[in-house]
Amino acid sequence: MRRLTTAGLLAAGLVAVTSPAMAAPAEHSGTARGEGSAYGLTAIGAVPLAPVPAVSSRSGAARKSLLREDRTEYVQASALDVMARAGHASSSVARLNVPPAGLTAGAVTATCDGGRGATHLTDALVAGRRLDAAPPPNTTVPVDVEGVGRTSLILNKQQRMRDGRLAVTGMELNLPLSKVAKDSTVRIASATCGQAAAPRPHAHPRPRPAAEAPAPTPVKRDLPVAG
Repeated sequence: MRRLTTAGLLAAGLVAVTSPAMAAPAEHSGTARGEGSAYGLTAIGAVPLAPVPAVSSRSGAARKSLLREDRTEYVQASALDVMARAGHASSSVARLNVPPAGLTAGAVTATCDGGRGATHLTDALVAGRRLDAAPPPNTTVPVDVEGVGRTSLILNKQQRMRDGRLAVTGMELNLPLSKVAKDSTVRIASATCGQAAAPRPHAHPRPRPAAEAPAPTPVKRDLPVAG
């Protein structure tokens, strides 16, 4: 009888250990894969331009398109298309033209998937020089702007955000408009994806040991004696 009882307890213990592992569901939620976001074109500095079009999503696909962007004389583009879903984002900009830098492209595409990014350029030229169709991350190309001086064009710019996600920008151009005016930074085709890092727990300061009290100093006194 004791043997049966022991065997039953062992079997119950085995079930108790394995059940949590069997019951744990696999993480396939959008939260586990992170957020995706993308925009087609933006500019900051002397000639600001809010990101257009722009989308973000933590679950299913969200998409926006813009037929044409030509509100400034410094940068024009057509057929801007962006898409984002959990863990993935893409941005495509066609018929790009930045006259001050002599920068043109048939298409600029940036993608970010699962924390990995890539950029593809179609018929991209700067000052008549053809650019690599699949540039390595953070490729810097010097650009001479007539009447202003030399600046830089970054292709396939990839950087980690403060929250740990990856941001991929097809082109980033520092555009000096004059020798006295403030520069503008133009970003074309940007996609961001990945899981944001969990916030670091605040470290609790270690309690300091209490300072030892000084040893008491004996005081010699003559005590009265009752007699």
